Amino acid sequence: MPISTLPSTLKTIWIFHCRKLKLEAPDSSRMNSNMLLEELRLDECDSISSSPELVPRARTLRVLKCQNLTRFFIPNGTETLHIWRCENLEILLSVACGTHMTSLYIFDCKKLKRLPEGMQELLPSLKILRLQHCPEIESFPDGGLPFNFEVLEIYDCEKLVNSRKEWHLQRLPCLRELEIYHNGSDEEIVGGENWELPCSIRSLSIANLKTLSSRLLKSLTSIEYLWTCNLPQIQSLLEEGLPSSLSELYLYDHDELHALPTEGLRHLTSLQSLHISNCNQFQSLPESALPSSLSELNIWNCRNLQSLPVKGMPSSLSKLSIRYCPLLEPLLEFDKGEYWPEIAHISTIEIDDEYL
Repeated sequence: MPISTLPSTLKTIWIFHCRKLKLEAPDSSRMNSNMLLEELRLDECDSISSSPELVPRARTLRVLKCQNLTRFFIPNGTETLHIWRCENLEILLSVACGTHMTSLYIFDCKKLKRLPEGMQELLPSLKILRLQHCPEIESFPDGGLPFNFEVLEIYDCEKLVNSRKEWHLQRLPCLRELEIYHNGSDEEIVGGENWELPCSIRSLSIANLKTLSSRLLKSLTSIEYLWTCNLPQIQSLLEEGLPSSLSELYLYDHDELHALPTEGLRHLTSLQSLHISNCNQFQSLPESALPSSLSELNIWNCRNLQSLPVKGMPSSLSKLSIRYCPLLEPLLEFDKGEYWPEIAHISTIEIDDEYL
């Protein structure tokens, strides 16, 4: 690829299905050393087996389905890096100290074993890390993630999640968003030591993590958004209490959830939005279940739900959305159902995708 012939005004290069493409080393006598693309995308370029300092440099670099790539050096100048479905990639390295990369996305790299060593020193500007379907990554590098790190998403990385005791996320005072989508293989941490998180977290999404504890949740004193899915301990988490700072709560795919606790969520005095979906055994909400701050209630696909606390609905409620709850449908029928006189004042009512 004759990089030296490219115009210095070029901003974007996308290269698809060029299986014999070879990247040239730069010729400093002919190439504009200040050339920096906005985006470079390499898709199915199988001749790339290991990356030197990729040229030209790009702020956003996307490397997709380069199946012979085994080692990757993060080029200087890269701010956002996406690596997708490079099935033979094993090692990711950063060779330039102080690289200004802020976002790193790695998806479906089945053989990748580790992230760059010395991330705190080599990637001090890194704020976002998203890892999906990387089953061989066992831990974060020694020293952990950069001090000012903010967003971490881990999806289907079994070994990494099962070593969570070694993450030391409590050392990250700027961490505000954490998402973990696991497969339920986690076990209690041996020795009675606890997995700790920083109180700076504002958004937490957790799926299939059976060891998530009420103690850990209550330590998140700044949390505003909580999304949960398929947690076998969900009933006990609700009974033991959630952080009072929550403003949005999502309960999805909880077969173990039968009802909200008698005291419900009334202690969540900042809660504005409640979503309950795909909870097949969910049957009731107590009359006193909902906090007075609630403005939006969404209940979808809870086919055994038999009643709503219509006499206990908070006056602040401005939106009610009920979908695919067949036992409730006759009770909510417009101008006829038993519940209609109690809910008619709500400004937005949606029943099975129809606004009343």
